[in-house]
Amino acid sequence: MLAAASGLAVVAAHPPLGWWWTSFLAPVLLLAAIDVDAADAADRERRPRAFRLGLLMGLATFLPMLSWLVLPAGFVGWALLSAVQAGFFGLLALAVRPWLRSRWLPLIVAVAWTGVDAWRAIWPLNGFEWGAIAYAHVEGSWLLPVARITGGRGITFFVVLVGAAGYAVARTTLAGLRAREEGPVEYAVTPARAPVAVLLGALLLSVLVTIEPPASSGSLDVLAVQGNDIRHWEEDVTDASFRITSQLRDQTVAATAGGPPPDLTVWPEASIDTDPFSDRGAHFLPLLEEAASSSRHLLAGMNIDGPDPRTGFWRTQLLVDTDARAVGRYDKRRVVPFGEYIPMRTYLEWFPPLRQIPRDILPHPEPHVVTVDDVPVAVLICFETLFQDINRTNVLAGDEPAQLIVTATTDASYGESAQPDQHLAQSRLRAVETGRWVVHAALSGASAFVDPHGGVEQVTDLFTQATIRRQVPLVTGTTPYLLVGDVVGWITRVGVLGLLGFPLWSRLRRRPDVRESVEVDG
Repeated sequence: MLAAASGLAVVAAHPPLGWWWTSFLAPVLLLAAIDVDAADAADRERRPRAFRLGLLMGLATFLPMLSWLVLPAGFVGWALLSAVQAGFFGLLALAVRPWLRSRWLPLIVAVAWTGVDAWRAIWPLNGFEWGAIAYAHVEGSWLLPVARITGGRGITFFVVLVGAAGYAVARTTLAGLRAREEGPVEYAVTPARAPVAVLLGALLLSVLVTIEPPASSGSLDVLAVQGNDIRHWEEDVTDASFRITSQLRDQTVAATAGGPPPDLTVWPEASIDTDPFSDRGAHFLPLLEEAASSSRHLLAGMNIDGPDPRTGFWRTQLLVDTDARAVGRYDKRRVVPFGEYIPMRTYLEWFPPLRQIPRDILPHPEPHVVTVDDVPVAVLICFETLFQDINRTNVLAGDEPAQLIVTATTDASYGESAQPDQHLAQSRLRAVETGRWVVHAALSGASAFVDPHGGVEQVTDLFTQATIRRQVPLVTGTTPYLLVGDVVGWITRVGVLGLLGFPLWSRLRRRPDVRESVEVDG
């Protein structure tokens, strides 16, 4: 079951295990599975069998990796999302199968894999690029600084290029040794010189293509407050939302007592569950006011009613001053389908599980920032950390680049699973891409400060009340990735479409008597 082993190698590379080096094995094992199967299959069976192998690899990746989804979405939601994501890897296997004997195989596999991930980031609906190889490399990998130049997809590209080149070296060498009847061994391994050159070149380039993050200039005193200790799947708490907000207030006041107030206090996503400026949520307002008086600025996560409160609301990080007056606001831009809004609600709301989402979160259409003491601050809410384009455009949204990034999230729905660590890995990669510090504030944990090298400080435990505080350095410079954007993603999206279309184009220009399968020799 080489294909399943490939998927498990991807899983092992991510939290909770975090064995990033196993990601290099994933393309090796998938290529071996396709290659072995192609040798035994009839010509017209190779394409569907390759797709099934890729699908199996994807299921072996996403079923265990997304197992935390069972708690909030049930087995059906977990299985459906895993199957959709796995389908992309079926297409990946379909794209690379014709090129198994090509000298360009390593490059083709790297383009196809990276392109598939890039498509997952934008389609279907709002996209869901969870489990991308790049996120596994935030803990100790020499490849991590590549993200400052190419974005995270450059890491994925290099990992797959190295793995595929290693497979090509091994396969070519073994084939040469089997075919050798007499003569020096060197003659048998000569065909492996090209993939060896690709392998060594990729490794060398991945080491050389690194730069240091921009220098810092000044700092901001930031306090992040984590107030949710309710394990809601174990205990039934009356008025849990008010209790959580009260605990956030208490933690904020206690953390600031007897000392200078912080420049910025961060309350995570949905810290105030009901619009405090509405009649329904008016009892939350005194809590907000008391906490605000303890800090020079408070960036509080809350839900604010939309034009029709019955049907929609904004998921907001509201910046208030010491008197709890609003001085800035960030509204979530990319919302989660079937979790935060129902696509085609008119046709789908009859389905009983979807009735748990009676209102849609309204997405903000444009990048925007908040400003704290003349310091532009980029904000990401929850799964927006998954989208490098959201992060980049928010950083660049003001008159000058944001000098700090705040990630506000609530991961309480996923229990004591690997999801919070997988989520924190996304903030770590966003910090490296932009060369900025990230304040990762999670309502139930894990919260942390992330430095521009992807390192973490003051990481909190799950489902505990906690505060973390430090002078956070500010960065005004830019990285190459900030300047040029996701070039790797767009090139590989086009590339994988070309690879998928190649067999059809080839058949159209062949004579009818030529066999149906397409094998490319290089």
